[in-house]
Amino acid sequence: MSDAIRTRSEQDPSLQWNLQDLYPTRAAWQEALSELTEEAKAFEQFRGKLGEDGGTLLRALQAEDRIGSRLERFYAYAMFSHDQDTQDPQGTEMVSQAQMLAAQVGEATAFVVPELVALPEGRIAELLAATPALGAYDHTFRRIERMRKHVLGPDEEALLAAFSPVLQGADTVAGQLSNADLDFGEIEDADGNRLPLSHGRYGQYVMSPDRKVRMGAYLGIHAPYAQHRHTFAATLDQQIRTEVTEARVRRYPSALEAALDARALPTALYQNLLDEVHAALPDLHRYIAWRKRRLGLERFHFYDIYPPIVALPDEQRSWQEACADVSRALRPLGGGYGERLQRILTQRYVDVLENRGKRSGAYSMGVYDVHPYILMTYTGTRESMFTLAHEAGHAMHSILASEAQSYRGARYPIFLAEIASTCNEHLLLDALIRGTENPDVRLDLRDDLAQKFLATVFRQAMFAEFELAMHERVEQGGALTAEYLQDTYQDLLLRYYGPDLEIDEVGTYEWARIPHFYMGYYVFQYATGFIAAAALSHEILEHGAPAAERYLAFLAAGGSDDPLPILARAGVDLSQRAALHEGLDNFSRVVRELEEN
Repeated sequence: MSDAIRTRSEQDPSLQWNLQDLYPTRAAWQEALSELTEEAKAFEQFRGKLGEDGGTLLRALQAEDRIGSRLERFYAYAMFSHDQDTQDPQGTEMVSQAQMLAAQVGEATAFVVPELVALPEGRIAELLAATPALGAYDHTFRRIERMRKHVLGPDEEALLAAFSPVLQGADTVAGQLSNADLDFGEIEDADGNRLPLSHGRYGQYVMSPDRKVRMGAYLGIHAPYAQHRHTFAATLDQQIRTEVTEARVRRYPSALEAALDARALPTALYQNLLDEVHAALPDLHRYIAWRKRRLGLERFHFYDIYPPIVALPDEQRSWQEACADVSRALRPLGGGYGERLQRILTQRYVDVLENRGKRSGAYSMGVYDVHPYILMTYTGTRESMFTLAHEAGHAMHSILASEAQSYRGARYPIFLAEIASTCNEHLLLDALIRGTENPDVRLDLRDDLAQKFLATVFRQAMFAEFELAMHERVEQGGALTAEYLQDTYQDLLLRYYGPDLEIDEVGTYEWARIPHFYMGYYVFQYATGFIAAAALSHEILEHGAPAAERYLAFLAAGGSDDPLPILARAGVDLSQRAALHEGLDNFSRVVRELEEN
């Protein structure tokens, strides 16, 4: 790959997602704005009438779904236009328009839940009995009943909806500063070559065997965040205050309870995860010590966590080779899964390559009645191939849920989404280990599994603990200053990574680089998802078709029920602490295997 970061127009269009599947032109997108605005206004006809009869309620809920589905497509087009080139001012303006429209729709439909909550007890049951078609919304009615005491009046809900674009401001500012304005410059390798540093290339550089490259990338990526630490502290403080305030307004004792109740998850799950991870930290410390010995380093820094343990040939996989490897690894999930996967990989659902201004990271977003879209930066590395497998898991979740469920039922929660994506990673890793007899490659792949435990369970749990500390600080009347955030983050780094890791001061500002801290108790779900996915992939590989069918049913269920029951039907009960403990025991086993080599 060329060292120059190309503009979007210089990249191969066949490796860019096709936004014309959403709207043929930006002018058509603009026309949809007017249509959706009118539909939102027309929804007013249902105000005050939801409890009159089952037919009226059914039409209202169907209209709400229709507006929601069209808004999802509208918002996706704007977001994708922005994310493919954050330096494009038109894309930025489109996101702003989409946010304003979303606020208008939210304001227009805000009366639905309060009005249903206000109905006399038993009235919804009467409407269900009179209108059987309302049974399609049974999960919605159960969710409303659970959150009854936290729903505000219609006027208050409309006011909150109207303010939603303002309340998202902290995330918008931090994202724009991070992706569009920060300049990471260049770094130098051991031979004196200059290499451009960017979000997309950082992950590749910190895995380099060249320690000078790793160190330069780690220090270089974090230095601008250290320089702008007070700005990022201010945006985080605003974000956390927004979440804490909304929780209080909705009569929750904490933002944690508000976030988990909205996902139908018990708060005990969050603390159980942290407790089990704390108990397993000695295994993580052993792994860090093993890496230090294996690399022959006297001083072990954060940028030494990721390079390969064994010297293997520099294997760059083409995009086509990566697609083929992922497809082979997922064959245990059956032919139907494979056919749909090929559509993802060959019909421009994926934005593959880096370009100047492209949003960092990777994600998949399903668009109901269209198809999912994947944004990533493929670099030719094995890790990049795992990113493809991960995001393809999300995309397949969207496809199967959309085929089996209504718009409302297909919208699976993040808690389940991370299981679908990580299961693919486990299957890919198993296929790669089975596919080689080379002991060095097998050792490298086992180390890769340990790395994924570190990144997806331990690191995300550390982020989750940091999130909890930030929220509790604000809930107790404190402020999130740059100094507080740095000190808290440094303490967690020392606790989680142990005595063999030396902390570079610039790395204590890493909190400013993590976009997920603006997503409200999001990251813990990576850890629970990884643990559940490990159990599900093991069942699929051990028991074949019956386990695969249960897993596909899990994907097809989407968000049609609460997440823990959907997962329990697939065979994993995360309401029991034992499931978390058993998952972390697998990491202990991997560390023992590595220590024996």
